[in-house]
Amino acid sequence: MRREYTNAFGARSKRAFVYSFAKRKTRRDFVRFAEKLLARWGRVLLFVDNGPCHKRGVVEGFLREHRKTFRLAYFPAYTPELNPIEQCWKPARRTLSNRLLRTLPAAQYHVRKIFDNPRNMPKMFHYLSD
Repeated sequence: MRREYTNAFGARSKRAFVYSFAKRKTRRDFVRFAEKLLARWGRVLLFVDNGPCHKRGVVEGFLREHRKTFRLAYFPAYTPELNPIEQCWKPARRTLSNRLLRTLPAAQYHVRKIFDNPRNMPKMFHYLSD
């Protein structure tokens, strides 16, 4: 049996959780996700970790093109505990653990059910607001 996997990009405001699946975590996939955020909110300040898909190349081009409406701020290296989005992944991990899913679409279906239900998302910190 061949293992399949997917990656998820996620962003959280006080009232909404936006996510997108990607086969790989590439810079192009990140820019597609950033465009989705920009279309939804118009102006975005996005806090990200120091992953390679968040830097250089097409990401810099996207940031130059949208310098008035889209900004990135980086968390210090190796500090996932500071990133509130990390708490959003926990319900999905719980849903998928100890479960045999034969296809990637089946796994994505179960994750979507969790992510699309606001009651499953953890409470946000008070310093985040729309």
